[in-house]
Amino acid sequence: MLSFYKYETTIRVLLLRYKDGRDRSLAQPIMWRIKKKLKKHTRGKMVVVVPSRRDSQISRSFHHVEYLLDCAGIVSHSIFENKALHDQTNVSDRTDIANNIILVAFTKIVNKDVVVVDDIISSGSSLEACMRLVKPYVKSVKGISISYSKRFKK
Repeated sequence: MLSFYKYETTIRVLLLRYKDGRDRSLAQPIMWRIKKKLKKHTRGKMVVVVPSRRDSQISRSFHHVEYLLDCAGIVSHSIFENKALHDQTNVSDRTDIANNIILVAFTKIVNKDVVVVDDIISSGSSLEACMRLVKPYVKSVKGISISYSKRFKK
């Protein structure tokens, strides 16, 4: 898995204000330093995003990872659904997330090279669950996150 920023200090504040504060104007500053590298790692591949819970996406009024990628000029696709009924911010809750993510559009990825993108890796459970779900259908799969938590063990 590839990750660009350590989730601390400035990037943590920016991502929280962007995501939870619904401040879309912060997407460009978050992406400016990593845009070229991200494009290099996704070129020629189908980019899919780790899903948010439906209520989170509705309250934000946008999919925060898709919007970040769009600001970097990268087309992404939503092929998963997160059926979780409550927030899974705590690490103990995150290990169960694989039971809540389902693949809803596998025909889009058949025999393709796929990159699964998430905003923050805490435990890696969401990204790994998505990668496991697509693996039987694709040529290759790679995981990328915008940032990673110090709790995440690579």
